[in-house]
Amino acid sequence: MRLVFVCQSCGCHYLVPPALHYPDGGRASAVWCSVCQHAAARRGTAEPTELAAVAVLLAVRALKAALAGRPARDQPRADRRPTRPARPARGRTRPTGARSRLA
Repeated sequence: MRLVFVCQSCGCHYLVPPALHYPDGGRASAVWCSVCQHAAARRGTAEPTELAAVAVLLAVRALKAALAGRPARDQPRADRRPTRPARPARGRTRPTGARSRLA
């Protein structure tokens, strides 16, 4: 799972690369989406470091909460076999009753 951030400028949710660096070598922002980040760079606005730290902390907490609700893959599952055998499909549909109605 990856961290999901909320842009502080436009309010949309966005994904950043896991290492917070884009493939072209640029640093991803934890505060702004890529569109707002480029607009802020054109304006000369620096990313607020306190807000970036809070955004990363909140994203990590949300990821941990999401993972806590899911069972771990290496844990054995509870025995979910039925207590009695399943009834066959023929027993549920009553084929003799259907034949008499069709004839």
